[in-house]
Amino acid sequence: MRLVIDANVVISALIADSKTRELIVTLEPDLLTPAFVHDEIGNYRDLIVKKSGMEPDRVAQFIDLLFQYIETVPAGDFYPAIDRATEAIGDTDPDDVLYVACAIARDASIWSDDSDFNEQGLVETYSTGDVISSFETL
Repeated sequence: MRLVIDANVVISALIADSKTRELIVTLEPDLLTPAFVHDEIGNYRDLIVKKSGMEPDRVAQFIDLLFQYIETVPAGDFYPAIDRATEAIGDTDPDDVLYVACAIARDASIWSDDSDFNEQGLVETYSTGDVISSFETL
């Protein structure tokens, strides 16, 4: 199973030692994310430090660790799918277009707890609970 993971899921995994973190580092789905997500997470580094209780250098180590399990997809790889993604979700949440385009281009589903993804019909969407359930049955 290929999953395009949204930034909020990654941030959640950084903040708490949780099932989300465990899923990212122990399961075998192909995890992908648009390349901008790595930069976006960097913008939240102070919040992650505060909420996680970890030192900044430890947070940086965790970011590096998690991205060993998540392939960053350059915009050029999914650029051709942006128009289709915009039609599907652009009116609901323009910020989500790149995730949908990435999923289209890589024949993947989306892992997000953002219900806005349910407004489009191009790619399947799984919440964290759905991902946990699907792998607990394996």
